Amino acid sequence: MLLPKPKRLMPRAHLPPGTLTTDPSMRKTIVQLITFGQGTSDERVLDTPESIRSLELPEHQVAWINVDGLGDLAMLEAVAQRFGIHPLAMEDAVDTAQRAKIDLYGDHSCIILPMPFLADRHFRTEQLALMLGKTWIVTVQEGADGDCLDPLRRRIRDHKGRIASGSASYAAYAIVDTVIDAYFPLIERLEQRIEHLEDEVIFRTTGDDIVRIRHLKRDIALLRRAVWPLRDAVSAMLSADHVFSHDERLYLRDAYDHVARVLDMLDNARSIAADLTDIYMAVTSNRMGEVTKVLTIIATIFMPLSFIAGLYGMNFNMPELGWKYGYPFSLGLMVATVVGLLIFFRRRGWIGTTFLRVQARRTTKGRESRARAAEGGGPPDRAAKSP
Repeated sequence: MLLPKPKRLMPRAHLPPGTLTTDPSMRKTIVQLITFGQGTSDERVLDTPESIRSLELPEHQVAWINVDGLGDLAMLEAVAQRFGIHPLAMEDAVDTAQRAKIDLYGDHSCIILPMPFLADRHFRTEQLALMLGKTWIVTVQEGADGDCLDPLRRRIRDHKGRIASGSASYAAYAIVDTVIDAYFPLIERLEQRIEHLEDEVIFRTTGDDIVRIRHLKRDIALLRRAVWPLRDAVSAMLSADHVFSHDERLYLRDAYDHVARVLDMLDNARSIAADLTDIYMAVTSNRMGEVTKVLTIIATIFMPLSFIAGLYGMNFNMPELGWKYGYPFSLGLMVATVVGLLIFFRRRGWIGTTFLRVQARRTTKGRESRARAAEGGGPPDRAAKSP
C-alpha cells in the first residue's frame, strides 16, 4: 500500500511577492456564487472571467464565492480584481503549502485553514483559503473531490440557523467551525484503527503489522501538523475585534475549545501509537521465546529416548532376544519417559500457559464482566480485573 505523495513544502523561488502562478495540470477552476440573507438564497455558477468581473452583488445580503480548483489563472485573477483581494492574500490562496493563519489587509482579511478528508485509506488535508470582506466571502480550494462544507450549504438553502441572517463575519466563523468539526469523525476512525491494530499486534501478530503501525504514525503526524498551527490561528481570530463582533468571538472561543480537544485526542493517539511499536517488539520477542522453548522441550524429551535406544543398541544380547516382553518394555519405557517429562514440564508451568493465552483469557473475562455490569448496573467482578 503506497503512501500519498507529499505536498511541496518550499515556497515559490525567484518570484516577486504577490505573484500569482498556477499549475495547468491542476483541476479546472469552477466558481460558484451563493447569495443569502433576509430569508432568501440563490446559487449560480460563474463560468467566465467576464461574468466574474461584471458581477453585481445584492444589497443587504452576503455573497459567498467558492473557487474550486487552481488550474485557471484567468478565473483566479478575475476573482482577485472583482473583490480587490490583496496580491499577497491571493498568492497564499494558491500556494497550497501554507500553514493555518489569519492575515489582515485593511478592509478584508485572509484565513488559511487545513481541511481534512480521507483519501485512499489515508488522511490528507486540503488547503482552504477564506477571504472575508464586509459583505462577501471568497473561499479558494485546491479542488479535491468534495469538501466538508455541504452541511453549511444545506443550512443556507433551508434558511436555518443564524447563518441565514446575512452576516459575512458569522458565515466566516461558521466555515471555520465546520472545518474544525470535520476532524472529529476522522479522529474517531483513527481511534478505531488503533484499537483494532492493538488487538492484532497482541493476539494475531503478522509481519505486516509494523508497516501498518508506520502508516498509522504518519497519519497522526499529518493531522497534528495541520491542527497545531490552527490553534494559533483561531487564537488570533479571537483578538481580531475589528473583524469579528463580541458575540461572534464568543462562538470563536468555542471553536478554540474544539481545536484544543482535537489536539488532546491526537496527542493521546500518538502516545498509544508509539507504545504499539514497543508492544509489537515485545510480542515478537515473546513468540520467539515460545518457539525456542518448544524446540528445547522437544530436544529435552528426545535426550532420554536417545539414551535408551543407544543403550540397547550397544549390546549384542538385546532384551527382546531373551525375553519376549523386552521389546514392548523398552517402548513402554520410552512412552513413560515422555509422559513423565510432559507432566513435569506442565507442573513447572513451562508448557500449556503462555503469556498471550493468559492475557486473552483475562481480556475476555474483563469484557464479560463489564457487559454484565452494564446490563445489571452493578460493579464489575473483582476476579475479572487484571492485576
